[in-house]
Amino acid sequence: MIEDRAKSPGLAVISPDQWGPDLGLLTDGTWREIVGPSRGAACRSFYDVALAPGGASVALTHEGEGVYYVVDGAVTVIEQVGSGELRHTLEPGGMVHVPGGSVYSLTSGAGARLVGGPSPVDAQIGAREPVVGAEPAITVYHRDRPGLMVPFISRDARLVVWLGAGAVTANMNYVVLEPGERNREHVHAISEDTIHILEGRGTAENVTTGEKLEFGPGDTVHIEIGFWHAVAADRGERVVSVGGPCPADVDMLRAAGVDVDALAYRVDLPAAQP
Repeated sequence: MIEDRAKSPGLAVISPDQWGPDLGLLTDGTWREIVGPSRGAACRSFYDVALAPGGASVALTHEGEGVYYVVDGAVTVIEQVGSGELRHTLEPGGMVHVPGGSVYSLTSGAGARLVGGPSPVDAQIGAREPVVGAEPAITVYHRDRPGLMVPFISRDARLVVWLGAGAVTANMNYVVLEPGERNREHVHAISEDTIHILEGRGTAENVTTGEKLEFGPGDTVHIEIGFWHAVAADRGERVVSVGGPCPADVDMLRAAGVDVDALAYRVDLPAAQP
């Protein structure tokens, strides 16, 4: 188990120098664990995927869903289907949702960086034998086209890949906290929450224990199931992050005014893939 520089029971701030080693899933570049099996996570994995120019991943597949966010550069997601392949192009701010069982690879001509991965955790990522399906299933999104705004998280909290769009276990939010802004204290009853800081410095509050941990750009805040928490932009800077709870937090959606029972998707307790 990896030790974190800043940690309290149920909440950790993970800095880039604490990421795991390269998993060897790219022809050129690095694929490193931020949150995943090495940290005991079960609901969500979060990897730093740094594609060098011309780099590509191995063919990937996992039983559960997966989701990625493009931080920098242009990425092509190549989806294998019975009739051949489909190419989905993503620019910075783009997101891609991969349903369970899909076969795909990631590539970039000029180089790119993504964050994300399978949710629930797949300890065998990159090692599973691909079985190509007949129909396309991958969907692309962008941070500027959210499906739902959640004002008690921030004035600019965007749910983009979320339950209303069919993402049950692999979600991706984009959240901006202006200086002085703070989440309403909240808890996820069945979800792990992962918040990757793209910009700004602030404080992650473990409300359950009363501890406060500072974070900066490139850090990742990971909150275990059942711990009350909040994030504050209390260090004079605008804080921008991606991530969110996995699986979808139906209580949070209800609090945001969503009629969860009317949605076509059901959230069950997740299990990490062996």
